[in-house]
Amino acid sequence: MTVAADAPSHCPRPRSTVVRRAGLHHGLLAVALLAALVLLTAVIAPATRAVARGARSGLRLGSVQLVPCADDPTRWCGSAALPLDRRTPDSPTIDIGFEWVPATAQPQGTVVVVDGGPGWATHHSRESYLKMLGPLLATRNVLLFDLRGTGRSQALTCPDLEHYAGQPSGPAFARTVGACGDLLDHTWRRPDGSWLHASELFGTVDATQDLADVLTRLGLSDVDLYGDSYGSWFAQVFATRHPSLLRTLTLDATYEVLGLDPWYASGATTARAAFTTACRRSPQCAARASTDAWRLVSALARRLRTAPLAGTTTGLDGEPTAVTVTVTTLVDLVNDAGSDPGIYRSLQAATQALLTRGDDAPLLRLAEQTIAHDGTNAAPPDFSSALYFAAACTDYPQLFDMASPAAERTRQLQRRIAAQPAATFAPFTAAEWTTVNAYTNSYDGCLNWPAPQRAHIPITTSPPLLPRTVPALVLGGDLDSLTPAVGGRHVAAQLGPSARFITVPNLTHITAMTDHTRPGPEACGQSLYRQFVRTPADLRHLDTSCTRHTPAIPTLADYPSRLADVDPVTPTPGNRARPPALRLASVGASAVGDALARSSYLTHGHNTGLRGGTWTVTGAPQAQFALTDVRWVTDATVNGTATWDHTSGAVTAHLRITPDSNADTGPGTAPDVSVDVTWNALAPHVPALVTGTAGGAPLHGILPAP
Repeated sequence: MTVAADAPSHCPRPRSTVVRRAGLHHGLLAVALLAALVLLTAVIAPATRAVARGARSGLRLGSVQLVPCADDPTRWCGSAALPLDRRTPDSPTIDIGFEWVPATAQPQGTVVVVDGGPGWATHHSRESYLKMLGPLLATRNVLLFDLRGTGRSQALTCPDLEHYAGQPSGPAFARTVGACGDLLDHTWRRPDGSWLHASELFGTVDATQDLADVLTRLGLSDVDLYGDSYGSWFAQVFATRHPSLLRTLTLDATYEVLGLDPWYASGATTARAAFTTACRRSPQCAARASTDAWRLVSALARRLRTAPLAGTTTGLDGEPTAVTVTVTTLVDLVNDAGSDPGIYRSLQAATQALLTRGDDAPLLRLAEQTIAHDGTNAAPPDFSSALYFAAACTDYPQLFDMASPAAERTRQLQRRIAAQPAATFAPFTAAEWTTVNAYTNSYDGCLNWPAPQRAHIPITTSPPLLPRTVPALVLGGDLDSLTPAVGGRHVAAQLGPSARFITVPNLTHITAMTDHTRPGPEACGQSLYRQFVRTPADLRHLDTSCTRHTPAIPTLADYPSRLADVDPVTPTPGNRARPPALRLASVGASAVGDALARSSYLTHGHNTGLRGGTWTVTGAPQAQFALTDVRWVTDATVNGTATWDHTSGAVTAHLRITPDSNADTGPGTAPDVSVDVTWNALAPHVPALVTGTAGGAPLHGILPAP
C-alpha cells in the first residue's frame, strides 16, 4: 500500500453514484457565457468585499489569488495552505482547495456548498449544485468547498482500500481499512522528525476550521451554507462553532451529531414503512400487489438464508455477468433503497416473481444493478475512501471502544451484536444487518483503525445550538432510510427556534441537490431551498404546496414471465381489439418503461431487454430510444422507438409488438399490434394512453403509467 502525492510532495493523496451516511453517501450556464461574464464583470460586489480583477489569468478575492482551474480554464480555483495539525507547532500544511463561481448579475451574497460522504469532492457535484441554485445564480456567488483529504484539497488515497474487491464489511475489509489508517500515520513528520498521528486529523472539527479560515482569507461572511448528507453533519458542526460567519443554514438529508445512534436502528424502522408506502402510492402496485411489501422482503430473507440465488444476468455494460444473491445482498438492497428509488420500484415485484413462479431474472438483474451502481465508488480525487474512514472513525460513535486494542474491539462488537433484541432489524438478525456495506453504515469498518490520541467532540455545546439570528432550513425525504426524517426532526429541535424541518414526500436521500443529468421530483426541494435563501425571514411562511404534489415512485406489482401473466390494457370507447391484443399493447408499454428506468443507471447508451433483445438511447434532455426485438416477456418481441423529455417527463412511444408462434395469449389469437403510447414519467397517477391497431381493429385503452 502506498500514498501518492497530489500537488505538494509533503501531502498524501490517497464512487460515482452513491450517497452514503456513515457515509451519508455524491453547469446549467453555458461555458462561453460564464467565461464572458467572469472576464467582463469589473467588480464582484460588496458582499464579497474587496475583489480586484486582474488579467485573464487571475482574480483576487480578499487576500487569495484565484486562477483558472486546471481541468477547466473557464472556472476559478483557489487554495489556502493551512496547518495539517493545528495543535503541533510548525505543523506541515495541507492545501485546502475550492472553486469560485461569481454571480452572473449584481451579487447579493455568497452560497457555500459542501458535499457528503464523507469523502465526496464538492466540485465533483458542481453541475448539480448549480442546477439546485438555478435563478439564485444571478445574485449569489457560489463557493464549492472541498473538505481536507478529497477533491482539490489533496485527496487521500490508499490503493488497497480503493481497489478492495470483496464485500466492504467483515474482518478482511476491516484489516484493509486499518492498514490505510496506519499508512496515514506514517506519511507526515513533525519538525523533530517523528510521525504525525494523521489518521485523526481529517475529522469534522479540523475541516470546519479550514472553512472558517478560508472564508476569512476570502473576506467573506454572512454566507448561506448548504450541506447534504455528511455535508449537513459538517454544516451542523460549523454552525455551532462559527455562527457569526453565517446568514443562513440549510441541512439536506441530515442526521444527529448530538445523540447519534451507532446502531442506526431508525434506518430499519423507516425501511419497513417505506417499501409499503412506495407500493401504496403507486397505482400499478396498489391495484395488484399486497401493500405489505415487508412481508415479501421477509419471505425472501428466509429463502436466501436457506439457499442463496446464483445465476447470470446482463450487467450495466451490456455483457453477461454472474451474480449471487445472499442475505447480505438483500441487506444492501434494503439499505440502498434509501438513496436509490429504482430499488423501491423493483424489489417487491422481483421478489414476487421469484417466490411465486421461480422466475429469478428480475431479482438477479436488480442485484447486479445495485452492486454495480450503488456499491461502486468513484476514484480519487472525486471520492476518497481513505477520507471516508478517517472522518467516520474519528467522529462517529462506534459499537466498541476506539481506545481498546483491535482484538478487544472485536469482542466488544460481538457481545453487543449478540445482545441486540431480535426484533430490531427483523426479518434480519443483528449479525446479518451489520454485514451491510461499510460505506452505508460502518458497523465494523473501524475495528482496526488506529486509536485516537486525543478526544474529538464535534459539538461541545447544548441545545439550542443556533442563535436566533441564524435561520435554518432542514429538509428530508420521507422514503430516505439512510438519514431518516425522524433524525432531521431531532436535528431541527436541537438547533432551536430558528430552525424548521420540512418533509418532502416520495423522495429518497437528498431532496434539493440531485443528479443534473436525470429528471426527477427534486423540484420541490429546490423550490423550498430557493425561497429560503431569497428571504430567510419568511422561513415560517414558505410556500410548501409542492410537497402535496411530488410524484410517487412508479412501483411495480410484478414481473410477468409470459403473455398469459400480463394485465391487459383497459379498453376505452372505440376499442375493437380483443384481450390478447390488449395484453400485447401492455407488454410494449412495459418494455419501454423498463428501458427508461434502466437507462438512468447506464454510463453508455445501450443495454438488453429483461429477457432478451437490445435497445439504445441517445441524446439529452430529449432522450431517444430504439428497441430491437426486446423481450419484456419470454413469448413476445417489442420493436420501435420512444422519446423521453427529461424536462417535462413526457414519454411518447411508437411500437410494434409481435407474439411468438407458440405464445400462450389466453382465449383467442393475438395478431401483431401497432400502438402509440404516451404518458408522463413525472405524473405516475396519470394513466398512459394507448392507441393503435390490432389485425386491422382499432385499439384504444389506458393502463397505469409504466
